Amino acid sequence: MADPGEVSPRQRAVLVLGAGRSGTSIITRAMQATGVELGNDFKPPSRKNPSGYFEDAALLKLSKRLRRTLGLRPDSLRLLDDSVWSSPQVMPYYAEFAATIRERFGHAPIWGFKYARTMRLLPFWVRLFEQMDILPAYIMPVRNPLSVARSRAKLDAHRGRQEHSDLEWLVNVVPYFHQVRGRQLVVVDYDTLMEHPVEQLERMASRLGLPLTDETHQEIQVFAKKFLQRGLQHTRFSMHDLKNSADINVLVREAYGWLDRLARDDVQPTASALWDAWDELKIGVGALAPMLARMDSLHRELRYAQWNPLSPLPAAWHLAKRLLRR
Repeated sequence: MADPGEVSPRQRAVLVLGAGRSGTSIITRAMQATGVELGNDFKPPSRKNPSGYFEDAALLKLSKRLRRTLGLRPDSLRLLDDSVWSSPQVMPYYAEFAATIRERFGHAPIWGFKYARTMRLLPFWVRLFEQMDILPAYIMPVRNPLSVARSRAKLDAHRGRQEHSDLEWLVNVVPYFHQVRGRQLVVVDYDTLMEHPVEQLERMASRLGLPLTDETHQEIQVFAKKFLQRGLQHTRFSMHDLKNSADINVLVREAYGWLDRLARDDVQPTASALWDAWDELKIGVGALAPMLARMDSLHRELRYAQWNPLSPLPAAWHLAKRLLRR
C-alpha cells in the first residue's frame, strides 16, 4: 500500500518545437525510440511526409482549431499580441486540451507531442502545463535555413523562396523560444542526426533524463537501421554556405547560429550570453510586426481574389502572381 504521505512524481511532457521542414517528424519518431509515449492514433503519412508525422490525431485536431481561432493560416507571418492567450476565444481550449491529454496520456509518466505550429502556440502550452502541474521538456530540431527553403519549395514555390521561407522561420522560432529557458532542452541538428543517429538519440535520452535500458538500445538500433533512409536527406549546407548567402535574412543567420551552437553543445542552454542575444533577436523580429501583418493581409486578399470569381480583384491577383514568380 502506498504511503499516504508520499508525493506522486509529476507527469512529464516533451514538446517537439522547430520550424516546418526541419525534420520535426523524424525527431518525433526518434523521441519514441528513447521511450517517450506518443500514443497510437497518428495522422496518416502523405505525399508531403511519406515516412509519417507521428502526431496524436486528437491533439492535432485541437491544435489546428486553436490556430484557426487565432486567425493563423499555416503560412501566416503576423505576430500575436500576448493578450490572446487569456482572451475569451482561447480560454475554453485549456479545459479541452486538458481533458484530451488526460484521456490520451493520463497513464504515461512521460509523453510527447509534435505539431508543426507548436512554437506559434507555445505560450498556450506553457500555461496549460502550469494548470495541469505537468513538467515540460523540449526537443528543438534545427536544419540549415537554406535546406529548409529548398524543401519547402518542393511543396510550394512561393513559400520556398528564400526570403519568404526565412520570414516563416523567424516568426515560428524567435518570438517564444525564450519560454523554454530554465527547462530541459535539447537541440538536435537534422543533418547530424542523419549521419550519427545512435549518438544523437543517446544524447537526447541523456538530456531528457531517460534511462538507456536494453530495450531502449534495441529501439534506437531499429530507428537507425530500419527507419532512417538516406533519401530523407536531399540537401546539406554548411554554416559557411549560410554566412556567404546573400539571400539569407540577417536575423535568421544569427538565430540559427545560436541554435547550431546548442546542437553542437558549443553553448549550454543556461548560458546568459545566449539569452541576452535572443532578447535582441526578439526586438529585431518585433520591429517587423507592421510589415508582417501587412504581408498577411495582402496574401489573404490575393487568395480571396484567386478563388472567388465575383471578386473585383482578379486582375490584381494575376499581376501579383506573376510578380511573385519572378
